[in-house]
Amino acid sequence: MKHLSFTKRCALLALPVAFVLSSNVPALAPAGPLRHLAHLPEAIVESSGLELADEANTYWTHNDAGNGPVLYKINEKGKLLKQVTVSGTTNTDWEDLAQDTKGFLYIGDTGNNSNKRRDLHIYKVSPKNGFKVQEIHFKYEDQPISGKLEKRDRNFDCEAFFWYNSKLYLISKDRGASRYAKLYELEDTPGTHTAKLLRKQELPGLVTSADLSPDGRHLAVLTYGKLYLYPVAKGTNQFFGQKPQVLDLPKVGQAEAVLFKDNSNLIISNEEGNLFQFSL
Repeated sequence: MKHLSFTKRCALLALPVAFVLSSNVPALAPAGPLRHLAHLPEAIVESSGLELADEANTYWTHNDAGNGPVLYKINEKGKLLKQVTVSGTTNTDWEDLAQDTKGFLYIGDTGNNSNKRRDLHIYKVSPKNGFKVQEIHFKYEDQPISGKLEKRDRNFDCEAFFWYNSKLYLISKDRGASRYAKLYELEDTPGTHTAKLLRKQELPGLVTSADLSPDGRHLAVLTYGKLYLYPVAKGTNQFFGQKPQVLDLPKVGQAEAVLFKDNSNLIISNEEGNLFQFSL
C-alpha cells in the first residue's frame, strides 16, 4: 500500500490536523446556523451589552463609552421600543449587562482600556421599580494599588460578566499578552467589595462578552471572530473547568455582546450595528 502523509491520513480519518497535533488545542467546530435579524436603530451607535427584556423577542442594550447612560429596549426586527435614561449614573465605559432571577439588571461600568481605572462599579437597577439605582463598587484583589503596569500585565479590563446564584462573575479582557482570561467572583449586593480571583484561563483573543445559559449548563464567551462554549457541571462555579467547544464566527464582524435567548439560541450584536441569532 502506498505510504500516505500524516496530513492525508488525518483527512481520511476526518480529524482536524490541529486536533491531532495537540490534544490541548480545541478543534474548531462547524458553525451552526447564523441568521441576520436586523440592523439596530440609529440611536444605538455601538451595542456593547445585551440582556432579555420583559416581552418575548425583546432585549435591553446600551452604547459604549462616551455616550449617555441610556438603556434601549429593542425587538428582533431592530425596532426601538423604549429608551430609559438611568438617573444617577454615568457611562464612563459601560461594557455588558447581566440579569438575576428577580429581574434586576446589572450594568457593568467596568471598561478599563488603559488599566488605570480604580472607580469600577456595576449599577443594579430594577425595571419593575422605575430603574432605581443601587451601586456595587469594587476592586480586583490582585490589582496593584499604585504604580505603572507593564504592558504584559494589563489584564484588568472587563467587558464580560454574568450572574449566577447571587454572585456576579467577571471575565477579564487581556490587553497585555492577549492569552489569558481571568475569572472573578463578586457580591451582587450594593456596597464596596473585592472581586475574588477564581481562575486564570488560557484563552487566546480579547473577550468582549459572556453569558450563562438559562439552565446553567453552558457558558458562552465571545471574542473577536470566535465563541467559546464551556460545558458547566450542575451546581458549580468552575465555569472554565471543562474543555470548550470553539465556534468560528467569521461573518459577525467585531462582535461586542452575546446573550442566551434560550438554551439553544444566542443573540449577538456587533459594532457595525447588526443583530444576529446563532443556533447551537
